[in-house]
Amino acid sequence: MKTFSPIAAAVLLAVSGAAFAGGNTANQTQVGIVNDADAVQTGPATWFNTINQTQFGLFNDAYAEQDVQLLSTITQTQLGAFNDANALQQVGAFNSSTSLQIGIGNDAFTLQQAALLNSASIFQAGAFNASGIVQLLAVGNSASSTQVGAGNLQGTLQVASFGSNADTTQLGLFNVAGTVQTGIAQDSDILQVGVANVAGVLQGGLGNSSSVNQFGALNLAGVSQAGAFNSQTTTQIGLLNGAGTAQLGIGHDSTTTQVGLLNGHLTTQVGLFENATALQVGIGNTGSIMQ
Repeated sequence: MKTFSPIAAAVLLAVSGAAFAGGNTANQTQVGIVNDADAVQTGPATWFNTINQTQFGLFNDAYAEQDVQLLSTITQTQLGAFNDANALQQVGAFNSSTSLQIGIGNDAFTLQQAALLNSASIFQAGAFNASGIVQLLAVGNSASSTQVGAGNLQGTLQVASFGSNADTTQLGLFNVAGTVQTGIAQDSDILQVGVANVAGVLQGGLGNSSSVNQFGALNLAGVSQAGAFNSQTTTQIGLLNGAGTAQLGIGHDSTTTQVGLLNGHLTTQVGLFENATALQVGIGNTGSIMQ
C-alpha cells in the first residue's frame, strides 16, 4: 500500500486550494414580495470573501459576484421597489463595494477588476437615479456617489489608477456627473444641487485636484487636467452658466466663480506654475484666460 509523502500531500493541498473556492460567507435577508438576490462565490482562488444582501419591499433585484478574489466584501441594501444593484469583484483582494438604495427604480453598479485595496460606495434615495463605479487595474482607490432626488446620473471610472479619490454628490433632479481618473493620487469632488446641471472631470498624471460646485439649474462645467500637482475650483450659482478649465503641465492653479445667468468662461493653462482667477457676477458675461 502506497502512502503520500508530506511534500506530495502539501502539493496536493495547494493545487486543490487553487482550484476551488473556500472560506466564503454569504448572508441574504428578504422581506417583501418578489425580491430577487443572487450571490456567487465560485471558481479558483476565491477565498474568505463576504457578501451581504438585504431587501425590504417589492420587486428589488440584487446580484453580487466574487471571482478569483481574496478577503473582499460586497454589501447591498435595498429599501423600496424596483431597485437594481449589481456588484462584481474579479481578480483582486481586499476590495469593498457598498450600495444602499432607498426608493423606487434606482440603479447601482460597481465593477472592481484586477483591483487591490479599492473602495466603491453608492447611496441613492429617491427615484430612478443611476450610478456606476468602475475600478480597473486599480490599487488603493476610493470612489463614492451620493444621489438624493430623482433622475440623477453619475459615472466614475478609475483605470490604471493608484491612490486616487473621487466623490460625487447630487441633490435634486436630472443632474449628470462624470469622473475619469488615471495615474497616481488624483482627487475629484463634484457637488450638484438643483436641476439638470452637468459636470465632467478628466484627470491624468500625478497629484491633480479638482472641485466642482453647482447650485441652480442647467449649469455646465468641464475640467481636464494632465500633468502633476495642478489644482482647480469651479463654482456656479444660477442658471445656464458655462465654465471650462484645461490644465497641462505642473503646478497650475485656477479658480472660476460664476453667479448669475448665461455667463461663460474658459481657462487654459500650459507650462509651469500658472495662476488664474475669474469672477463673473450678472448676466451674459464672457471671458477667457490663456496662459
